[in-house]
Amino acid sequence: MKKYLINTLILGVFMSTSAFAELSTEQTQQLKEINQLLKKNPSTISGLHASLKQYVESQAQAEKAQAASHDWLYNNDAHPITGNSDGQLVVINFTDYNCPYCKKLDKNLAQLVSENSDIKIINVYVAFKQQQVEGLNTNAVLYAMNVWKETPEVFPEVSRLLMAKSGLHTKSSLEIVAKETGTEAELKTTQEQSQTLTTNHQVFRSLGLTGTPTMMINGNILAGYVPYERLLAIVGNGS
Repeated sequence: MKKYLINTLILGVFMSTSAFAELSTEQTQQLKEINQLLKKNPSTISGLHASLKQYVESQAQAEKAQAASHDWLYNNDAHPITGNSDGQLVVINFTDYNCPYCKKLDKNLAQLVSENSDIKIINVYVAFKQQQVEGLNTNAVLYAMNVWKETPEVFPEVSRLLMAKSGLHTKSSLEIVAKETGTEAELKTTQEQSQTLTTNHQVFRSLGLTGTPTMMINGNILAGYVPYERLLAIVGNGS
């Protein structure tokens, strides 16, 4: 237990500040406390050194992956945009129409953009739960990307209806959405959308991400569902 507490304290200090940045008064005090704890518990030094080294390496890899994938994520017409397409605050939203927490988060994001006209949400689709709908040569995200490309003016309504469906999508649920929005012609897989989805998955993995929903705001990663009040605070702080 003591070793766990020391680990937590040290990692907390390093995760709360950039490497080699000037330390705050609080961080300086924390480092003094860490030094005292290590002197009293020298057996923990080796494990902590390995943990810190691993953390620094993982941070460097994440920054490298974000730089490599920047254009794919931020300058790609294949990704549907909600909110203000010219918004200054950009949210990368890794999402899936078959993910229950993505559906829940989508309501918060919809409220967020309705209350803030300067937010741009780039929806990057991944499909972990369903690669193909039985009876159709497509799935929910491929269909949505096709709608975005061919009939972008109806995409917001298509996306809303897809998110409103509880559970996994079926041939029937997709056909109902398509009929209601006049997008039956987009219920097909195209090579372009398939390749986009494949690359989305590759980028997702390269960033070290593991599940949806996951958001990136100013380079910071927010994994999992985020309650509206916390989301509002994060956006308000710009980080």
